[in-house]
Amino acid sequence: MTSVSSPPEVLSGLPDFARTDASGPRRRTHRGSFLCHAVIATELRAGRTRIARLRADTPLSPRPTIASGVEPYVRGGDAARIRMSTSAAGPVGGDTYLLDIHVREGSTLVIRDVGATLVLPGPHGERSRWITRLRVDEGATCVWIPEPVIAAAGCRHHHVIDADLAEGARLFYREELVLGRHREEPGSLSAHLSVRRGGAASVVQQLDLGPAAIGASATSVFGAHRALGNVIVADPDGAPGPAAAAPDTGSAVMRQDPSCVQITAVGEDLPALRTRLDTAMGLLGEPWAAPDPPGWSAIPR
Repeated sequence: MTSVSSPPEVLSGLPDFARTDASGPRRRTHRGSFLCHAVIATELRAGRTRIARLRADTPLSPRPTIASGVEPYVRGGDAARIRMSTSAAGPVGGDTYLLDIHVREGSTLVIRDVGATLVLPGPHGERSRWITRLRVDEGATCVWIPEPVIAAAGCRHHHVIDADLAEGARLFYREELVLGRHREEPGSLSAHLSVRRGGAASVVQQLDLGPAAIGASATSVFGAHRALGNVIVADPDGAPGPAAAAPDTGSAVMRQDPSCVQITAVGEDLPALRTRLDTAMGLLGEPWAAPDPPGWSAIPR
């Protein structure tokens, strides 16, 4: 596990379809891997949030949905809601998925998943990529609660979350990263998380885990843990919760700047990780804290 002050190469190594000006249908490489792009955009129209744009290449399948379960910081129920799913297994080694999300001025978007993302090795030993570029405009709110990313044995995966917030934007983001399925050797996972507010970095985190990450299994780094998670809350009214806290030896609450707080936790497995994240979130207070019992998962648990 390493922390860096600047993001790794993300866009320069992508195929042409993944660049900002790309268009056209889903493509495959000469070896049959998926190259696909999805776009989600919201806007405030007549005082209500509407989905302004929604398109996706197979196998990405974002779908509009209705309110379900507990949602942090959604004022008066006015929000557009999207459930993410895939119509095929993966990403598989060699696949590149690109997701662009734009929450326009004054609107609110809640994003959840239908199920976990299981990253699988491909037939040629190539690396898979899932890159999400999130933009939240002035006065807009994005609540994003994905299900776990599970790195199956033998995979090599690069997972990127790049969030660009306006000064008056709000963000709630929770991620859970798991090495291997039950009783399975871990795959290799490289995860980059970047959050900027008004162009200035609030959070920049690089995690390299699994067999391909030298030293990641050391006791001082990841040890016997198999799951790692983050919660990011960025609020222009001020970062909630304490400036710093350690609810237990496996979690920490860290105020990154006056408007952003980060919770990071590790666990021996996914249930242990979720318990630690929920406990730490309890320190944030309303409207961000997890309820009792916790209900942030898109799937009942």
